[in-house]
This record gives sequence, structure tokens and C-alpha cells, in this order.
Amino acid sequence: MSGLSESPQQHADLTDEAAAWLAALDAGSADVAAFEAWREADIRHAVAFVEVASTWRDLDALRLANGELAREGRAEPIVPERPGRRHILRAAASVAVAVVVGGGFAYRAAARASATTAVGQRKTVAAAPGLSLDLNTDTRVSWKAGMPARVWLEQGEIAVRLAALHRLELLTPGGKFLLEPGAYNARLRGAGCELAILSGGGTFEGTTRRIGAGDVALANAGQMALRDAPDLGSIGAWQHDTLVLNGQSLDYALAEMNRYLPDKIVIGDPDLSRLRLGGTFSTTNPAEFLQALRTSFGVRATTGANGGIVLTRI
Repeated sequence: MSGLSESPQQHADLTDEAAAWLAALDAGSADVAAFEAWREADIRHAVAFVEVASTWRDLDALRLANGELAREGRAEPIVPERPGRRHILRAAASVAVAVVVGGGFAYRAAARASATTAVGQRKTVAAAPGLSLDLNTDTRVSWKAGMPARVWLEQGEIAVRLAALHRLELLTPGGKFLLEPGAYNARLRGAGCELAILSGGGTFEGTTRRIGAGDVALANAGQMALRDAPDLGSIGAWQHDTLVLNGQSLDYALAEMNRYLPDKIVIGDPDLSRLRLGGTFSTTNPAEFLQALRTSFGVRATTGANGGIVLTRI
């Protein structure tokens, strides 16, 4: 590196690069290793990133302050004086060393926290003040604290508990839900998301239609539809390691049970698909499920060469 001087155009270009990195980090689409390599390649990169991140935080604080004014009935928003380039650079330079040496507090502030579960695993995380998430099997979720907090459901299923005075943006492949204090169950199904409202309520982005306790909303491609809710207790039964069946087919039962099993259960006799099942079964111990099939329907379970289980008639 020949020196730290730069032209106004070079500085503007670095600011644009830093803004693009911050947006990608916030969206969760950034290659983190590539970002860190870019930041550490030149101290000017680190300074530009701090400048952009600081401005982002200032704007977010302004948005929250204006929201408070609106709720209090005060008409005039807060309009800050536009900071000059020199002021921003002075602030950025004062923390540039901390960014380079300390690993980049601005990057950590922009990045999301995340949690995952393996097949058959469950986990509970206190994601933010007033926000608790239960992760079902084979789930990936990330979040950022704030007003409101934001949660990205990227894979699997979660139960959400949101305390009083808190709000949540739930972002899914099917669209974004805006939720009030309450309890919710969100599960991805293909490219969409099924949200069961156990208590509380909210709206779906782009619509004014309210969803409330007892509703099950299906979000897909930015559109929302409501469907008749089954027994809501069965939706959250996974939090007690159980699967509740009320006359569903064996095909359906196996699809649900196999979510929790590394070695899957498959049907070896097509006629078995028409069987209808009822009862409560453990998701952590498939042996009782298989025993019920044998006792009630004369179904044999045989371990296959690959470790899976094949169902046939006795």
C-alpha cells in the first residue's frame, strides 16, 4: 500500500463498496470470509465501513425517535442537520483502529445472530429481550434485536414467544409477518410458510387484513391466505416430542415422523398407504410407532441394508 491519501472519487467509491457490504451482511447474503478479506486488505476499507455503519445506526435511531413522537401525538419530526464529510471521517477515524484490531464492532453490529438444529434435535434460544425461539428438528433461523426485533426463518420450524410491549418482523421465503405480543408456530412448507397464531395477532406485509388467535396463515410468493385451523394443540405437540394423528394417512404420518429420524421409514407395500392412523406418538422413539402399526394393522418393520426401515404386510 503506497499511502493513505485518496481522491474524493476514490472515497466515494469505497463508501459505495462499504454500503454494499453492509446491505449484504444485513440481508444475510454476504460471503463473510470475502467481506473480512476486503476489510482487512486496506485500513481505508475499514474506515469506510465504520462510516457507513455509523450513519446507518444514526438513521435507525432517528426513525425510532420519530416513531415515539408520532405515538405521543407530536406533529413535528426530528430532522437532524446533515453531517459534513469531514465530521463523518473524524468519527470514523477515531474508531478505525478498533475495527481493524478488534475484529470490527460495526460488522458484528450489522451481522445477524443465528442458531441451527440437526435432524432429531430441539433447541430453545433467548434471541432478544422479550423474544424466545424454540427450534424444531433440522431448522435454521437468524435474528437481530431491535424495535421491532427481526427473525429470519430459513429452514424448518420454530415456536415464537413474544412478550408484552414487544413487536416482531418474521421474515420467511413466502413473505413478511408483522407480529404483536403472543405465541406463534411458523413452519416452512416448500417455498411458503405456515403461521399458526396460538395467541396474539398481527398483519402480513402488503395487506391490511388482520390475523388473530386461532388463525393459520399461509404465505407464498408475497401473498397470504387463511385456512381452517386444525387442533392447534397438535401443531405445537413437537415441543413435547410428540406427534398427534387424527385419522391421517400412513403416508402423512411417515412424512411427519421422518422429519426426526436420520434413518427413514418407507412403505414397501403400496396398499399400506391407505391406512388411517390416530393417536399420540413419541418423535424420539419410533419403536412405539412401529409397534402400534404391527399390533393394529399387521405391519412388519424390517431394517434395510442402508439402515432405513421398510414396512410390509406380515
